[in-house]
Amino acid sequence: MPTLDFVPSIRDSETITCLRCRTRQFPRNGTCVRCHLSLGLEYLVAPIDSLLGCFPVDQHEQLARSIGFVLRTLRKRHHMCQSQLAAMAGGMNRSFLSKAECGHVLLPLSRLLPLARALGLTSVILRFEATDSGWDAKAKP
Repeated sequence: MPTLDFVPSIRDSETITCLRCRTRQFPRNGTCVRCHLSLGLEYLVAPIDSLLGCFPVDQHEQLARSIGFVLRTLRKRHHMCQSQLAAMAGGMNRSFLSKAECGHVLLPLSRLLPLARALGLTSVILRFEATDSGWDAKAKP
């Protein structure tokens, strides 16, 4: 299983306002610096290499397992059973959700987005960071 980390911030320049005390701050540890309320902001850091694995044949299964791991983690954080989440996601079949969590099925985006909404997520952010493998972000095609 790849190492997936939930982190409170992905950029040093990102700021967020606490909902309770209205303090604008950098989300260093996920809680407000003044009132210590959870800021409710987390990012999932999943390196592409760890998601895709080393062999092309294994990519589909590895990605399915990684997404299933994230779904299960988020569902358990919300203290929900699979039946509750499946119902909240538009009547998805519970056994299909179970297969997705186990990594046996790779869910399409049309099924992932209702699950994300049911889990209370408001945004899905994809951030791409280039490696120093000869790619120049400032180069024009």
